[in-house]
Amino acid sequence: MRGLPAFLTRNWTLKLSAFGIALLLWISVRVEAPSRQTVPNVPVRVTLADPEWALLGNPSPAEVMVRFGGPSRELLRMAVDRPTILIPLNQVVSEDTTVIIRPEWVRVQDRPNVVVEEIQPSSVALSLEPIVRLDLPPALRLEGELPDGLALRSEPTVRERELRVSGPRSRVTELDSIRLQVLNLDDVRESGPVPVSIDRSRLEGLQVQPERVQVEFEVEEAEVLVLEEVPVTLAESGWEERWELSDSVAQVTLTGAPSLLEAVNPDQVVLRVTLPGADLPESAGDRRTTELELRGVSALLRAEWDPQEVTITRREEPAADPGSGP
Repeated sequence: MRGLPAFLTRNWTLKLSAFGIALLLWISVRVEAPSRQTVPNVPVRVTLADPEWALLGNPSPAEVMVRFGGPSRELLRMAVDRPTILIPLNQVVSEDTTVIIRPEWVRVQDRPNVVVEEIQPSSVALSLEPIVRLDLPPALRLEGELPDGLALRSEPTVRERELRVSGPRSRVTELDSIRLQVLNLDDVRESGPVPVSIDRSRLEGLQVQPERVQVEFEVEEAEVLVLEEVPVTLAESGWEERWELSDSVAQVTLTGAPSLLEAVNPDQVVLRVTLPGADLPESAGDRRTTELELRGVSALLRAEWDPQEVTITRREEPAADPGSGP
């Protein structure tokens, strides 16, 4: 190499190699040299082993700052593999508990040379509640209709009269039943049990046993019964003297299970005006049109009637008898 002093050009490849080795050694020493790193927002979690208690919400605070010491190379990797704090709680002594965080509870991935130097804040507050167990009835929910030609002989019943629910006291005591998933009657084809799972939408954090129940159905081939002259009445005593109905009888068609149709007593079947007494016409000649309500038949029977509504008219007050004066 022309223009350079001889001591620089002599054995220049050897000298360049030596410089490179020295640089690598310097970098290695720098990387391995002890250093410190502060990691903010380290999440705090709790593993609760006491089966008689439940943790309410997250620890307070839910995140802390941790200062680590160790080789720079391992500390730099923590930017990717972030640490966590896992508090083991094996026994609970009160509903409000304060726990001092120990360094060994800080979890770092395969960093044997990294040590915890400081944790701020150094403690967290935990809110706990005792576990309670309660037996509650299942709440059956139905939708849809049975396939054509089928009718219910009796109300569907759940084999399991009570379900055992366990969980935090405040959550369990606010329940009065355990809702089941909605059961579609379209899926019922014959008498017998149908499995239905519980509805977990309101049961987060709670355990329920069993999680599936059997709903018993009794169905029959549907038949039709027609009642020709069903009386139409008002709930008011002696109403005939004050009001007049546009129809005094109606035809009622009942569809359902033969066993229920056979139990119908025509003398007990009536159609009653649904208009409250306070809304009945008060002045002579006034009219109100209202719907009718069927009484005296099982709610499992499908009923139709004609007419579906009647008109109520206030009668004229009877004229005073001239000869009845004093």
